[in-house]
Amino acid sequence: MGIVMKIDIDSEVLSEIVRADLSDTLKSLQTDLKRRKAGGTLAVFHMDKDEDVAELQLHIDAIKLVLRYYGE
Repeated sequence: MGIVMKIDIDSEVLSEIVRADLSDTLKSLQTDLKRRKAGGTLAVFHMDKDEDVAELQLHIDAIKLVLRYYGE
């Protein structure tokens, strides 16, 4: 068995980690969307381009909503 360490993280620090991770994911999805619309990238969620673009937009909108909750 490996060593297990317990770390207590302040809620403000945890919120900042979540915001940073979501912001990175948002930027990545926005890049994927831009490339997918231009036809220059592989499918992310669906092989059909229109379905993929719609699904990417849904995920982008959802992340933006969560970031608003966290004060972004």
